[in-house]
Formats: sequence, C-alpha cells, structure tokens
Amino acid sequence: MLMLKNVLDQEPVWLRSEEYDQIWMLLEMFMESSLPLSFSVVAWGGPGTGKTSVAKSIMANAKSIWNNLETIYLNSISEKGFGLFKALQQIQDLGGYSAAELLENLERSRTKLFIVIDNAEVLMEERLVQAILRIGEAFPQGGFFTLMLFKSINRPVNVLSATPPIYLIYFRPYNFDEIRRILDNVVKNCKNCFFSEKALDTISKAAGGDAELALMILKASLNIAGGKNVDETHVSKVLESLLENPFEYISGRLYDLHAKMILRILSEHPQGISLRKLFEEYIRLTEMNRVKPLGYTQLWKRIRIMERRMLLNFEVVNLKDGRTSVVRMKCISQAMNL
Repeated sequence: MLMLKNVLDQEPVWLRSEEYDQIWMLLEMFMESSLPLSFSVVAWGGPGTGKTSVAKSIMANAKSIWNNLETIYLNSISEKGFGLFKALQQIQDLGGYSAAELLENLERSRTKLFIVIDNAEVLMEERLVQAILRIGEAFPQGGFFTLMLFKSINRPVNVLSATPPIYLIYFRPYNFDEIRRILDNVVKNCKNCFFSEKALDTISKAAGGDAELALMILKASLNIAGGKNVDETHVSKVLESLLENPFEYISGRLYDLHAKMILRILSEHPQGISLRKLFEEYIRLTEMNRVKPLGYTQLWKRIRIMERRMLLNFEVVNLKDGRTSVVRMKCISQAMNL
C-alpha cells in the first residue's frame, strides 16, 4: 500500500528550479560579500506551491557548503516570535539574554545567519514582519539572511518601509502537467496498487495548482479503493466528500485550535454568519472544550489572519443597524474546476 508520509517532502523541488535558483543566487551573494550586508527575501504564493519544500532544500544544501552559516527554520503558526528567540539562544548557548543582545552578539561574532520564517502571514498583526524586514537597519554590521514565506496570492507586505536590499519572489500555482508529474513521481513507488490515467488526470485538474491538495486526494482515493486499484469513481467520491465538508480538508492543515473552532462553526453555516453570532458560538465551543477563549477583538484579528491565509471570505452587508461583517468559508469547489 502506498505510504504518503511526509507528503510535502515528496514534492519534487526541481519543478521549482527557477525560484530555487533565484533564492540560491541571493544567498551566494550574501555569503560571498565582504560588505556588512543583511538580505531580506519575501516569497509568496498560494497553498501547495512548493515554498516550504524549496526553502528546506536550500537550507540543507547551504549548511553542507558554508561552515560559517547557521540556519533556523521557524513555523509561525506554532512558534510565532518566541521560536526565533529560543533558536538564537541554542545557537549561541546563551540563556538570560534578550533577543536584541543575542542578535548583537551574532553580529560581533561575524557568524552569518539564514532564517526561514514559514507562514509569516500569522505575524502580520503583531507587526513582527516589518520589524524583521528592518533588521539591517537595527544591526548595520549585517550577517542576517531572512527568507519569509507567505501563503498569499497577492504581495503580502509593503516593501517601501523595509531596509534594502529586499527581494520579492512569487511562487505561481502548478499547472496541470506539473501536478501530473508530481503524482506520477509518487505513484511509481506504489507497490501492489494501480491508478488509472483518468483518475490521475481528474486529481490533477481538481487540485487547481495545489500540490498538497493533489496528494491528499490521491491518498484518500487510495484508501477508498482499499489500497489497490484506483479509478475515476474513487476520486469522484473523495471530491464529493470535500465539497460537502471542506472543513475536513482545511482543518488538516491547521495547528491553531481557535482557527479550527472558527472553521467548524463556519462549516455549519455555509451561507455565512455575522461576526457577533460567530463569537457567541465560539465562546460556547471553548467552554465545551475547556479552552481559554480569545476576546472579541482577538477573535477578529485571528479571522483576519485566516483571511490572509485564504481560508475565509468576508463581506460587509448593509443592515438597518449599520455595517455588519459576514464571514463565509471559501468554497473548495472554486479550486476544483471540474
């Protein structure tokens, strides 16, 4: 039976050779420069477009080439700003120092630091993004290469307020042929199972350029088929299930318990729900699960973060009592252009 463990690692980085080469060229310039420079790279694209795979591959290769380079990977969803602080402490084996003191120490040591910050859109409300993009201004002696990955289809930040040099890289959605090549690459390692051409074509079309979604549909179709022969019928059952309950797919990508609660409420209100009503149902859920709730303003901020991650739609409806925010979950059928 096909084991799709670490599915993102199955995604061939060579399909993103242009983006890989751009980032690698900038990293080479950074490492070989004798001037005190800090580089900032902002990379963005929709979900499942290879951002994390490329970043992790570059980190691994860079570490094997440059001995004077330290690397840090942070997932903003689970670690936020504290993860960077802990990583800096571990690198320097120093405790009891502030983040600024740790960075100053690195600056003096001439050790160069390559920092990858994944899901950086989560940090927007805390204004940490702009602070990180201005690291070269705070530490003019340089030594910091930051690669920030945003799950967004639009350019996520105002680069005019950042300290140069700053570089922008867009990860476009995969096209049909690229998704199909990813699936073929995984399927060829499947023992004692078979995928029909129509099944693979249907998955490739349904994924809408999202490799992670394509792999998830592939795995679910294989499970429905009992781990053996998968045809278009099995794929259609998976797609029907996703259309009926998109929460099942989206929730699997989330580590934030509050975000999961929000999406569960929205899955029960496909036509949308007012923000105040959503807050009331959210409070009930937190009480049932014995979770400390977010305040009204905090919940609104969390929803805006989810909007940036393309999980939600917003509308402002003119009612008699004024303007009211109505929240809806994005319909996964928009990505499944069947």
